[in-house]
Amino acid sequence: MITPEMYREMSPPQLGYVFVPDDDTFIDTDHYLEIDFVQFGPESEAPVAATAWISRRIDGDFEPVEFEPVFYEGVQMDKWIAVLPTLHQKGQRWFYYLEVETSTGRTFEIWKDMNWFEKLFSGFTHDKQHFWTTYEGSVVREMPMGKIVFVGHIVLAFGALLFLFHTLYFIMRIFARSSNGWFLRAYRSLFWAWLTFWIGTIALGIPITWYTFGCGFMPWPTQGFDNPGDITDTKSTWLAIFWGVLLLSYFRAYKASLSGIFDTARARSFAIWTIVAIIVTVFVFLIPHSQFMQSNV
Repeated sequence: MITPEMYREMSPPQLGYVFVPDDDTFIDTDHYLEIDFVQFGPESEAPVAATAWISRRIDGDFEPVEFEPVFYEGVQMDKWIAVLPTLHQKGQRWFYYLEVETSTGRTFEIWKDMNWFEKLFSGFTHDKQHFWTTYEGSVVREMPMGKIVFVGHIVLAFGALLFLFHTLYFIMRIFARSSNGWFLRAYRSLFWAWLTFWIGTIALGIPITWYTFGCGFMPWPTQGFDNPGDITDTKSTWLAIFWGVLLLSYFRAYKASLSGIFDTARARSFAIWTIVAIIVTVFVFLIPHSQFMQSNV
């Protein structure tokens, strides 16, 4: 899930290609688009021209940026390169798709495949969209103690999952043999999962978002009810709220258990809803990081 996205076509005798897009870069830097062509045999189809059609908005006018072949010691290589015009403001994007013309007169286009979440959001009416490159700031270089904050953000976000594993174990013990001790352990473990997640993704996430994109948190519906906002911010905020409501709903039962008053029915109810929360959490963690919907730009 964290390997680079790759677009490749190997279908001899037609021209083959490999394109690995990168969806982010630093502001005020050149961003290179590289495509490698694969020719099959001496008389195979060859690239004649390659173009990146770029625009600042998906509904804007697209302009061509021509690829140029790379030469080494006077010999043309199979790698072609284009450079996107640099952008200077954090959070700005280029959207683009590729068009390739070949020696046989064929023209084909390369588009980004939608992931499962993007297809879900589109109502499964589309499976292709534009590539994009987002221009970002550097948390490590610009933010005071940025490296520590960034590492803390990652460690705490995933550390919450470790507490959830413990919570799941205690929940299973409640189902197997309900007792006051297992309920207290499960509640405390879920609390620490919620706390580490909240600190990692929201308390530290807000300044990281600011230094990276030049804006604070943007969860739905802070940008309007018809705008899903930043999906990463949205999923973090609502997941923290979901866990918080669950903890508050059973806080009285937890306080009673501390006094030795154990309610088996409430403990089992807590266990069931915690299982639901864990399933929702797994679903949320499967949503690609920094995901945004192109209908939103």
